[in-house]
Amino acid sequence: MALELVSAWRDAGTSFVFGVPGGGSNLDIVGTATECGMRFVLAHTETAAAVMAGVTGELTGAPGACVVTRGPGTASAVNGVAQALLDRQPMILVADCVGATDRDRVSHQRIDQLALMAQVTLDSVAFGGESDALPHAIVARALGPRPGPVHVDFDPSAPSGALTPAPAARSRRDTGLLRDLTGEARRPVVVAGVGTRAHGRAVAREVALALVELGDRTGVPILSTYKARGIVSDRAPFSAGVMTGATIEAPLLDAVDLVIGVGLDPVELIPAPWEYSADVVLIGSWRVDDSSFFGSSLRGEVVGESTDLAAIVHDLAEVLSATWEPGVGQRFRRAALDELAAAVPPASGALTPLDVVRIARAASPASTIATVDAGAHMLLAIPFWEVDEPGTLLISNGLATMGFALPAAIAAALVEPERHVVCFTGDGGIGMTLAELETLARLDLPVVVVVFNDSTLSLIAAKQSPEGHGGDDAVRYRTTDFAAIARGCGMWAESIADVDAFDAMMRAALARRGPALLDVAVDPSGYPAVLDAIRGSRS
Repeated sequence: MALELVSAWRDAGTSFVFGVPGGGSNLDIVGTATECGMRFVLAHTETAAAVMAGVTGELTGAPGACVVTRGPGTASAVNGVAQALLDRQPMILVADCVGATDRDRVSHQRIDQLALMAQVTLDSVAFGGESDALPHAIVARALGPRPGPVHVDFDPSAPSGALTPAPAARSRRDTGLLRDLTGEARRPVVVAGVGTRAHGRAVAREVALALVELGDRTGVPILSTYKARGIVSDRAPFSAGVMTGATIEAPLLDAVDLVIGVGLDPVELIPAPWEYSADVVLIGSWRVDDSSFFGSSLRGEVVGESTDLAAIVHDLAEVLSATWEPGVGQRFRRAALDELAAAVPPASGALTPLDVVRIARAASPASTIATVDAGAHMLLAIPFWEVDEPGTLLISNGLATMGFALPAAIAAALVEPERHVVCFTGDGGIGMTLAELETLARLDLPVVVVVFNDSTLSLIAAKQSPEGHGGDDAVRYRTTDFAAIARGCGMWAESIADVDAFDAMMRAALARRGPALLDVAVDPSGYPAVLDAIRGSRS
């Protein structure tokens, strides 16, 4: 039975299995996967293992795989699985469980795992007995039309359950429909979203090429959500910068007569009212659950198979007649970056978060993958880490969970072993994943962990009212020497407090081609102004 599950993963292209196994059926899965040529990666926490599996699925388009034990192992995986659900990452979580034959007498570690995981997965199902079809159906469910996680309770003592029917994608490559929805627009903007990348690198590259053709032919500005960063190069004349659903992109969106979301999902945007007057048309490989987010502005949706998306964008280039002047997208992008940079006050001798991002980007090869944790530093890392291709900037956006960047960096380095990886995390995020520094050291991966260390939950501090509700007790930590902790795990690490030292140490860390950590003391005083520039009253 373990072989049936693992063979379905292997047939779909899965190469890694992550997890923290218990005994029994867990070890059967791990052993079978190894015998089938997959690599098992032992993590310290189930949440981190699930994040690694989800990111692997995001990058490859094959379902990531994660193995956990029953009870506490399954419960601990919830945050990582929820991350995969809201970031549209294909993954399969296999959990040991109290078997059906023992349930009447065993209460130790017995929780209703199927019900628990049903809240954070596309489906939650028991697998046992003889069922040749179910493992492949589980893989298909994880892959789409909207990718996401599927949970499996592995119970050899019981018959298999059944998956709930998945919504079917409707192929509607209809040039006439596209023309009806978009043909009158003269100043449209395209917003590329998570759906452009949700089906792996091959599909993302095809969509990226189609978007380049559209931008070159029409001059239409193209904004990218956090998850879609790199789907168009930041250097392209039509690249208009980052879309958040907030204030920073308002000068552009206020000037358009149509917003065309390509793979755009409202889960990516901050939960503020949609206040733009232009009509909205959505093009993607799944119908979004919460299209009411756009209110009366939503004019229509074009939903097709994932393999149709690039072709639909090609058709879009044929029917749009835009009147934008050349290079308008890049002008909007540069103006937004200048506004953000102006919000960061110069710190005499000290490092600002913007210094850290700019120096790291200048020191790193163009092909470097960056992973970014949730926190105030992401407000600068996302727009200022310049990218030229999809899959080179990774962040948890739908769930926006802290503790993402380090396990994501480990997964990225395993999937892309020829690339450098830079992990941007705050002191809060690294504090949640410290044990995975040992995982990074043990695997000897070329990851440079950059810690923005101000001993504060800076994004929450920036959101505190002028009265400072909760005070420092709500947001401040004791100063921690993360470099010392990293060295204790066997990594090369340095503590840094000035610009010249960071530049030198960043280059030295990259040259090592191994795991390194730079504990960087930063001045957080500019974060409130940066948050205001990006989100204004919508924060």
